[in-house]
Amino acid sequence: MFIIYLFLFSNLIFNQSYESYSILDSIVNKLTPPTSKGIITQVNTSPVKKDRLFKYEYFADNVEGVQLIRYIFPKKVKNNSFLIKNNGKDIWAYFDRTRRIRKLGSHVSKQGLQNSDFTFEDLGKNNNWLTDYKIDLKKEKNDFIINLNIIDKKKSDYDKIIIYANVETLYPSKISYFKKNINEKTLFLDNILYNNSFLYAQTMLMKNNLTKTETKMIIDEIEFDVLFDNDIFNENKLQK
Repeated sequence: MFIIYLFLFSNLIFNQSYESYSILDSIVNKLTPPTSKGIITQVNTSPVKKDRLFKYEYFADNVEGVQLIRYIFPKKVKNNSFLIKNNGKDIWAYFDRTRRIRKLGSHVSKQGLQNSDFTFEDLGKNNNWLTDYKIDLKKEKNDFIINLNIIDKKKSDYDKIIIYANVETLYPSKISYFKKNINEKTLFLDNILYNNSFLYAQTMLMKNNLTKTETKMIIDEIEFDVLFDNDIFNENKLQK
C-alpha cells in the first residue's frame, strides 16, 4: 500500500512540475516570437533630471538568440548600435562618434541600455528562465503567478523573478525582479495587442524601486515572421 501511495504522490509531483514548465514555456514563447523587427520609443524618467527621449529600430531572431538595436534619434546617438548574442551573454557595440566596433565585457549585461532601467540581461535572457530557475506556479483569480528562483547565481543578476500572467492569454501583465530578496525592479506590460496572430505589449514600463527612475518603451511599429539577411547579425557589419 505504501508503494502505491508513493507512486501516486510521485506522479502528482511530476504532473504539477510538467504543468508549471509547460505554462512557463508558453509565456516565454509569447514574449519571444521567432523573428520580429520594429521601431521603439524609449523615455527615461528620473526624479532629478529631465525626461530623455530616444528612438531605435530593432531586429530580433529569438530562435538563434540574437538581437540588433540601432538608435535613430536623437542625432547625438544616431547609428549607435548594440548586437546581443547568445541570449544576452555576448554583446558588441558600435559608436558612430568613434567609428569603432568592440565587444563589451560580461559585466555590461547588468548595465542599462542607453542609461535606461532595462539592462541588456532584461532584453536578452527570457529564454533562460526555463533552464536557470526553479519553477513554482500557483493560480489566483485570473492570473498564474510563477515564482522563479535561480539555481546558479552566477548565471543571472536576479536571484528571483515573479511573473503575473493572464490565465487565458498566458501573456504577462507584470514581472518583478529581485536581488537578495529585495524587489529591485518591476516591469508593467500594457496595451496588449494582436498583430498577425502574435500578442505583444505596445507599452512596457520598467520601474526601479530603488532609484525611483523608470523607463517606458513604446512600440511604434512592429512586424513578425521576418526573413533576415545573413549579415544583419554579423558584428563586423555593425557600422551602417
